Amino acid sequence: MKSEIKPICGLKRTKLSNVIPLDTPYSAFVFPTTFCNFKCIYCAHSLGDTGMKEKYNFVKENMSLDTFNNVIKQFKEFPQKLKMLSLTGQGEPLFNKNIAKMVEIAKKANIAERIEIISNAGLLTPSLADDLINAGLDTLRISLQGLSSKKYKEICGADIDFDKFLENIKYFYNHKKNTNLFVKIMDVALEVGEEEKFYKTFGDCTDRMYIEKMRPVYNGVDKTDGMEYDADRYGRKINSRKVCPLPFFMLGIFPNGDVEPCDGIYKPVVLGNVNHERLIDMWNSEKLKDFWKMQLTNRFDNPKCAVCCAPNDVSHPEDVLDDDIDMLLKRLEK
Repeated sequence: MKSEIKPICGLKRTKLSNVIPLDTPYSAFVFPTTFCNFKCIYCAHSLGDTGMKEKYNFVKENMSLDTFNNVIKQFKEFPQKLKMLSLTGQGEPLFNKNIAKMVEIAKKANIAERIEIISNAGLLTPSLADDLINAGLDTLRISLQGLSSKKYKEICGADIDFDKFLENIKYFYNHKKNTNLFVKIMDVALEVGEEEKFYKTFGDCTDRMYIEKMRPVYNGVDKTDGMEYDADRYGRKINSRKVCPLPFFMLGIFPNGDVEPCDGIYKPVVLGNVNHERLIDMWNSEKLKDFWKMQLTNRFDNPKCAVCCAPNDVSHPEDVLDDDIDMLLKRLEK
């Protein structure tokens, strides 16, 4: 088996409390689209267009190349490179017909140490694979929804020819140059006893693979509402965390250019819009600093943060800020 069994997230991390406030965010999630071809049972898209509008005031859009170029131009104004630019967020990135061009633009601008896409790969074809590889994509992270056509129908409501789907993933792996190919699957998308089948199926056609735990990422989704858990999606035991660390090291940018201090669906605060303001000004704004202070004192003061499970789901041990709240508040005052 060639593939490593490791989480598909970044594994080289700095202790966050030692370095914030940062002069440049570590990562940015730029949403090429908020459309998706799947309606996975644990995802907000399972609510449908009307349900997402009512629950999250969510509008489906594609990002234009003009807006994307504004984003890339503005990231060049920061004193350092991003560690990671993810062309991902609340939709299926491959839905945007310009996705390979976006990778190429970002790569040529040299604004990030690595450029990644998280995709369900349902729209991946050999031709698109070639375009992404040739554009210089550093990592493709694929989220699987089963190991058969039947399971895909059950989990995401899509008619997938799983054999053809697997062929397309193998094509990407066999033709990639410097791109890493990671795959993961939620435990709920596996039948009982299918763990070894997952490892065997993808062990020789990926660089890294992992089975994650389903968590209540989206408030209001029936499958996970009221779900109790004592471990994050990677299976690591956790205590309930007070502070969400994500806003201290990332930015999220919706297709219309709206900027938030995380990659969530909720838009807990809109810092501005790249078509009217500059990212570096937003990052250094009093508005963001006040949001950081709110996180450190009581994140539940923000009703959208109050229903988000990110601090207990995707926050890594090195990111935990709970033990350093007083120190960080004093540092921010300076």
